[in-house]
Amino acid sequence: MELACAARICLAVALAVGAPSTFGVEQPETPHLAFVTEYIRELSAIESIRESGEQELKEDPNSTFSNMIHSSTLFQLELGSQIKMLRGMHLKASHDQLIPNITAFHERKILVWKRMAEIASAFIGGPKPGIDYSKLGAEMPELRGQLDFIDHALFEASPAVFATLIDLKEESKGHASHLIVTKEERAKLVDNLNTAFGTKLDAKDQNWSVSAASVLRAYLLKDFKSSDEPWE
Repeated sequence: MELACAARICLAVALAVGAPSTFGVEQPETPHLAFVTEYIRELSAIESIRESGEQELKEDPNSTFSNMIHSSTLFQLELGSQIKMLRGMHLKASHDQLIPNITAFHERKILVWKRMAEIASAFIGGPKPGIDYSKLGAEMPELRGQLDFIDHALFEASPAVFATLIDLKEESKGHASHLIVTKEERAKLVDNLNTAFGTKLDAKDQNWSVSAASVLRAYLLKDFKSSDEPWE
């Protein structure tokens, strides 16, 4: 179907990082509903850290570097936790590279946040001998650009995340019109998104995490039938 095809193309373009191969006995497949539920939780956790850091900086504009260290530490811990959680999950073909690619991006983000915290630490406590502050200052926009690129790529993967919920069995007209989740399960996913992101989902200007959540909600609200609805 068109959406599944588009999702695979989107993922191939956006997640242009090779995932490491795994050997040995294949893990049992994780229920797709559990994967998508966890993915929504992870988007919400990242957005919560970002929003908290933004609020702290607004309350104390002079805390730029200490705020960066604090937020960076929280991002590193959360991303590490997400990697551990995702590595305990497994999807079969044609979704088998989705989780490894997401975790690869998370690993890269941890390195970037760690470096940003190191730079912020160098600026705290006044000038220190042997440190090129101009060079460090110039490195920050580059690191921010890397984060933007990764977050954009993860946003582009959102259709592929939703595609894991599509039942590929075709109905009488030759379309994959159903999802593998019930009406209640589907409503719960939408409620999770609405609760976590609120009015941000309808805002004109959105960061990549909120945009990813918006894409998931939009697909969940499309005219797919749930698994407990009649087939044609």
